[in-house]
Amino acid sequence: MAEVMIIDDNQAVLEVLGNLLRNEGYTVSTAADGAEALAYLRKNGAPSLILLDLMMPVMNGWQFRAEQLKDPALRSVPTVILSSIFNLESEARVLQADGYIPKTFAFEEILGMVRNYC
Repeated sequence: MAEVMIIDDNQAVLEVLGNLLRNEGYTVSTAADGAEALAYLRKNGAPSLILLDLMMPVMNGWQFRAEQLKDPALRSVPTVILSSIFNLESEARVLQADGYIPKTFAFEEILGMVRNYC
């Protein structure tokens, strides 16, 4: 089954989205910041999709995405930005993201995006 990695510093988001996706049959991995995510990915390999928050401590989403795009093993992994920032659409374009979803999302919106890539 496809693996989705959720990178977000909000524990509630990790739990709720993780449970939602597991209930739909996906394998889910999580990380609380970009540095933790990179360490996991470099050890365990690339998932089918990354759901990426931007505003995080230690290594934020912008920094993570820059590192991801430099890494040949990770740069082609579809990445969808999940954030509550004001100019989300334009930031997603700048980050060369495959999609974006505002954090006021409905579960159906998340599932639709995941099904699109997994």
